[in-house]
Amino acid sequence: MTSAPTSERIQALDVLRGVAVAGILFANVLVFFGIFMMPPDRAATLPTPALDAVALFLDKVFVDGKFYSVFSLLFGIGFGLQLASGGDAALPRFKRRLRILLAIGAIHAVLIWAGDILMLYALLGFTMPWFARKSNRELLRWTVILLAVPTALYLVVLAAWMLLAPGASPTQPDAGMPATILAFFEAMGRGSVKDAFIGNLIFLAARWGDLIATMRFPKVLGMFVLGLWIVRAGIAQAPDGHRATLVRWSLLGWGVGLPMNVIATLALYRWPYLPPSVGGLLGVVMQAVGIPMLALGYAATVGLLVVDGRRLVNVFAPLGRMALTNYLLHSIICVVLSYGFGLALWWRIGASTAIAIAVAIIALQIPLSAWWLSRYRFGPVEWIWRRLTYRQPLTLRTS
Repeated sequence: MTSAPTSERIQALDVLRGVAVAGILFANVLVFFGIFMMPPDRAATLPTPALDAVALFLDKVFVDGKFYSVFSLLFGIGFGLQLASGGDAALPRFKRRLRILLAIGAIHAVLIWAGDILMLYALLGFTMPWFARKSNRELLRWTVILLAVPTALYLVVLAAWMLLAPGASPTQPDAGMPATILAFFEAMGRGSVKDAFIGNLIFLAARWGDLIATMRFPKVLGMFVLGLWIVRAGIAQAPDGHRATLVRWSLLGWGVGLPMNVIATLALYRWPYLPPSVGGLLGVVMQAVGIPMLALGYAATVGLLVVDGRRLVNVFAPLGRMALTNYLLHSIICVVLSYGFGLALWWRIGASTAIAIAVAIIALQIPLSAWWLSRYRFGPVEWIWRRLTYRQPLTLRTS
């Protein structure tokens, strides 16, 4: 969630960062309220099952995977901008920023919410100085390789599965989460702070297992590298001078990415990701191309709206300037709403209600971010991050 200094801000990137942090919430809100692991008998008691099913489908098509991809792109752009302004001298500071981000992410993951993405960004960020030594052509090659790795690995796993378990049905989903583990998650929504803490630690282990199983590492890193290339091409610094490129990316991203995400969602509904299957492979291939394409389409469309002077989209800029603060606030707000020590909405609401809550949170954060930035130069967590990075006093108030 790297951002440029206040005096050098690029409006299109602030707006895109704001849109991305809103999209991240729409993805995470289904996890905050336990919807992704809700037992079928609980789901059957919800008042709006049809509406929830539509909300889940739309979330899979338009949200899932797309906004962490946009944020990954922005992370790579942020690194590229730091390198462009400071050269190799910026690398020690960049690494220090990553160490601080890793610490913030660890505190967030252990004490607040295990679905944290900051630790993954920080750890993968340490590879970026190596990519910085590559040519533009090599950066594009590495982007393609990294984004293709999950499909290649899935093929290997599928081949091994078919050889080692030829009698097993490849389309049969697993039996679900063990009851002993499910009990810890249920306690998160019904019990005390201690229950929430224990459940969160178990969720944290499962979270990193899922990141490995779904091969998130190369997906994120591939978008990092693409973001660095975008800076090298001069597009991030001056989007108004690359309008034709943004138009092409927008049309291509939506025209290719959207139908591929529809196919991927339908395929993975029919053939689960695990155990591996030929049908699952179809979903994986569609995602491998469709998710980064649609994410790029989103980014290009936002850039075009800013370049063309559409003022309405600029309301997301304050949200983006305080992206780290707002991201952490999402966890604090939703944990209080969901867990047993708060309003205990865990397993009590469906996807449509959860998304409505996300809309309300973003609707509040937009004016609150604007209000804060009218008085202060940085968001509170952004100020701490910069203060520790530069190791010197840093004025927070605007005057």
